[in-house]
Amino acid sequence: MTDYPFTTDGCSGGMSRAWRILFRKPPPWEDHCITHDRAYHPGGTRQERRAADDELKDAVTHDGYPVWAFIIWAGVRIGGHPLLPFSWRWGYGWKYSRLRGYRPKDLP
Repeated sequence: MTDYPFTTDGCSGGMSRAWRILFRKPPPWEDHCITHDRAYHPGGTRQERRAADDELKDAVTHDGYPVWAFIIWAGVRIGGHPLLPFSWRWGYGWKYSRLRGYRPKDLP
């Protein structure tokens, strides 16, 4: 069980917010971002993070947005590192701790 309940901001880094301001609707791939957030919330191993990021990229590409898929993928690979103190980091369901990193999700 994580320290915090699941939350989502749609597509992190302000993407959902900016898209709504510009186009008055959510990004067409926002559901994939929410699925990705469900994987990021509990965190886990380095391999699980890579798989979650690759699945997001593949889903957005499959929907017909390969350029956006790469941009999103690069953003989550850089900005989602567990050692960064962002609300969208890998393992954001736990209190921020540099010691947590890539601990398996079944270990508190």
